[in-house]
Amino acid sequence: MNNKVTLKPFDNFEALDGYHCQSNSLAKMYAFHNALLSEEMLLGLGAGVGFIYWHQKGTLPFLGGRGNNKNYHLDVGSRTGVEIQKFETASKAKAEKTLLESLEQQRPVMMFVDMGFLPCFDFGDDYHFGGHTHVVCGFDGQNKILVSDMAAADVGLKQGFVYEMTLEELAIARGSKFKPFPPKNGYFSFDFSGFRSPSSEDTLESIRQTADQILHPPIKNFGTQGIRKAGREIKKWEAQLNDEDFRMSLFNIYLFVSVAGTGDGLFRYMYGRFLEEAAGITGNRSLSEIGSLVKTCGDMWVNLGIPFKEALTAENPASLLTDVTDRLNEIADKEDEAFTQLADLAN
Repeated sequence: MNNKVTLKPFDNFEALDGYHCQSNSLAKMYAFHNALLSEEMLLGLGAGVGFIYWHQKGTLPFLGGRGNNKNYHLDVGSRTGVEIQKFETASKAKAEKTLLESLEQQRPVMMFVDMGFLPCFDFGDDYHFGGHTHVVCGFDGQNKILVSDMAAADVGLKQGFVYEMTLEELAIARGSKFKPFPPKNGYFSFDFSGFRSPSSEDTLESIRQTADQILHPPIKNFGTQGIRKAGREIKKWEAQLNDEDFRMSLFNIYLFVSVAGTGDGLFRYMYGRFLEEAAGITGNRSLSEIGSLVKTCGDMWVNLGIPFKEALTAENPASLLTDVTDRLNEIADKEDEAFTQLADLAN
């Protein structure tokens, strides 16, 4: 892609480095309004860490480390005094109209898009993920916009950057119909007039919520029950999938754990750092100690995922599954330990 940039971001907008698209996009919006909170704090305040195992018919199996996806933005907002609303529309014209109204007032817009249609990435023609967020942060007044995103680095901290695309290109990315996460022209509005730094109770409330959704999920696909279910279901993949899909599903374990905007360790490293910040806010140093335990869970996730990096080229990919059930059960046990301690401390 030719990334020659002629547009400038709106005043006070910064393309921050980061880890996860949604918490990074929120950090940019908060910083634009001089409400400076770390990406880790925004992830934690929204109870954004969890686990999901999902295998929808016609799609590859999915393992994810996010939690509270439906109400994440609402909980972040309520714990920081910011009114955040999410909107969706089936109308391309309405989506563009509301976008232009904000851009003409020099206000950045955070939105959902399908990464497979973004000209800044090259994931192949068949790749689609509509759960990605980025921020539109500049406009030439006609047809060209400036977008802030993060580089597709392998693991760890990803470099923030800006690039240009047209309104037509953006409309395709916003209106993608590809499952399982079509973006539905989704976007957010913000009112920072009541912003406040999170209190001790805000922080503890978010920890209680996180622990509850991991330890007591509504269905067995979520939380530590979901981790154990994944351990059982993964062993069935070879019989359920053709060779190409089987290999890709195994490779995706590595991808979902370390690469796909998780900050490595399936968000556990990020959440461990949130707990260190939370210790400072609440004055309870035990949170930092439990944060180290959560980071140990991150280490276990990383070690689980690394062998699957070779799944696409392995002579016998099924051999990579030898101890996967035991290892996932061990992770579930360790997460039960860590989040039970958090639940006891925060209550």
